[in-house]
Amino acid sequence: MDLGDPTTNPISFTLGSADEFFTEPVGARDEDGYRRAWQRVVAEHGAEAARVTRIAAYWEPSAADRRFLDETFADAGLQFIFERPEPAGWDAALAKAQQVLDEILRAEEAEELAAEARRAREKQAGGELLPVLRSGSLGGSDVVRQTMPWLPVAGRDLFATFAYTALTPHGTVGMRHVLNNHLDGEADFTGIVTTALDSVKDGLVLEEAVTETGRLIRMHRPDGFGAAGAVMLPDFHERMSGIHGWDELTVAILCPDDLWITRSGTPDADRLVQEVRAAGQQAPELRPSLLRVTATAIDLVAESAS
Repeated sequence: MDLGDPTTNPISFTLGSADEFFTEPVGARDEDGYRRAWQRVVAEHGAEAARVTRIAAYWEPSAADRRFLDETFADAGLQFIFERPEPAGWDAALAKAQQVLDEILRAEEAEELAAEARRAREKQAGGELLPVLRSGSLGGSDVVRQTMPWLPVAGRDLFATFAYTALTPHGTVGMRHVLNNHLDGEADFTGIVTTALDSVKDGLVLEEAVTETGRLIRMHRPDGFGAAGAVMLPDFHERMSGIHGWDELTVAILCPDDLWITRSGTPDADRLVQEVRAAGQQAPELRPSLLRVTATAIDLVAESAS
């Protein structure tokens, strides 16, 4: 979808809060474009009209589409950029709209428009299935384990649930959590775990820093979130210890988006302990955590007090 093309009318339906929306492109001149866009959203995503709170598009709806919107989305707000011209005025209206879009794309809004398009595609695809690390010491952990499928990471002290994850229009991370009633048996859960771990390792980036007393390795992902789940990978210890021959790893999770790794028993490991204990909580489900990782076990060593 070309956001700079005024002959296309991208129509976005927001469901509930701004964290869930779907965008479908139709032709700018289509008399029934809004209706057809909504039909595609329903067919592909099972969306319900009663949940739609906002509809946004480039072009004003036709009279026929206005009737459809009034009948289908009585309480939803409508926003559009360009007024719909008379049939004979389309060429002039499209030329003017092209000038406006060109100006927008040259301005600061261009980045946000492109980001919104990316987020729309991610939402349309259902988001990326990733593990969600959770601290067992936080209140409500027992309820979470009763309602969501989970795996132990460091026993019950640190465990993982799973969620379809994507960026929201506000630049935050939106999650659609996998619940027990979403699964159809153990094989389905195995598929969830396999898919989530494959997603975590897709595009993992390792950055190494030489310190005054040793080395630190940072692990993250290009999209900026979810890399801490890499500690669950079956070959995590083998892969990381093989870089410098570190048998025992100290792994700091300051937030869900990256890992800091060094050799246990070193000054760098001591600094990671201090950083974890002093760090503030950056995600509601996870305290900053320090892990000891060997070839046979993952143990929780320390957590942030906050």
